[in-house]
Amino acid sequence: MKARKKTFGTRRAPIAEFRSLEEEFTKGELSKRSERAFAIYLTPLFALAVVAILIFSPESRALALELGSKAIELGKDWVLRGLLE
Repeated sequence: MKARKKTFGTRRAPIAEFRSLEEEFTKGELSKRSERAFAIYLTPLFALAVVAILIFSPESRALALELGSKAIELGKDWVLRGLLE
């Protein structure tokens, strides 16, 4: 029988994570500290889902075309302004 190389019950990486830290001391100094963090991890499955939604949604395609045309317009102005100055 072969020995297992991986441990039993390993978890997959999370798609999103919310971290919060609140500290409050009075006599031992540090009077109130609050940190909050929200992180979205780009896993292959999450990336595939986002791409599929963006491809099949007509509104997102229209938004992408609008943003692309605006980026080209701003890039063209930036290049021309850079060449003139």
